[in-house]
Amino acid sequence: MDRLMPAIPLGALVALVACAPLGSPTVSPRAVAAADSAVRAAMARESAIDPRTFPETTVGVTPFRVTTSDTTLLVLGYGLADILITDLARAGRLRVVDRLRVDALMRELALAESGRVDSATAPRAGRLLGARRLVMGSLTTDPRGPARLDGRVGDVLTGRVTGTPASRAPIDAILDAEKTLVFSLFQTLGVTLTPAERSLVEQRPTRSLAALLAYSRGVRAEQLKDFRGARNGYRAALQVDPAFGGAQQRLGLIEAWLAEVNPAPSGVGTAFMNPAGILAVEGVNRSVAPDLFGSTEPAFRQRLAATLILIIQLP
Repeated sequence: MDRLMPAIPLGALVALVACAPLGSPTVSPRAVAAADSAVRAAMARESAIDPRTFPETTVGVTPFRVTTSDTTLLVLGYGLADILITDLARAGRLRVVDRLRVDALMRELALAESGRVDSATAPRAGRLLGARRLVMGSLTTDPRGPARLDGRVGDVLTGRVTGTPASRAPIDAILDAEKTLVFSLFQTLGVTLTPAERSLVEQRPTRSLAALLAYSRGVRAEQLKDFRGARNGYRAALQVDPAFGGAQQRLGLIEAWLAEVNPAPSGVGTAFMNPAGILAVEGVNRSVAPDLFGSTEPAFRQRLAATLILIIQLP
């Protein structure tokens, strides 16, 4: 039976695995592990990946580069890219790379902390993501005037990068600039929206900069596999703006993840040992990669100091 099936080029298989419908988002241990495995497999056979097999409608989006004197705004690079993914995926013609796959690639290439993919690294990132075109963005703030969003579309096959007109808005209305940017990107990608699709794209998920910042912190934490930090970020976003539907959806996914990896204790022994076990694993991670996981982070040290570790001698 297998012999009757046509051979699928590795590039086409990578693109097929990387893209998922927007209507079925998921954040589960198995899904994250699958994304990590897929990226490692793509890296192992990178030389065999042929971008010519990628459909032209496959698109990846990486976190925005942020240039600002206000360090609290740096996380917007993650939140804006996340919202842009949602907006681009409104177009039925496009196949947008799944968020989990982008997160896995950023971690594997040690880019999750900085969130930066530039024109030089875009072709490789696109090949590993299975995307024919890669969307990159940048946010520049100026205390003397409006913030500026710039977008670029890199063709993974040719290496050509096409810029979009800059969009500007006050920083507290930065999603207005994001909407201008996404419509410019649709033009660059050659996509004509239906009236229904355009109406969905025009919707603002929130009009609160504080909620957007909290949401962005959640997105960044999620990319770093700090799912408790992600939960805190999404909860904070909802406290500011209870109508922030994207934050509510992501919070539900993260809480489902945490319930699966750390189910409610069934007995006293589990109740006492679970926190120590979690901190032990976290401590190993932080020791192996202190810059990424923050082994000197005060919150981590406080939790470690407050944790009761029981040693039970078995017969």
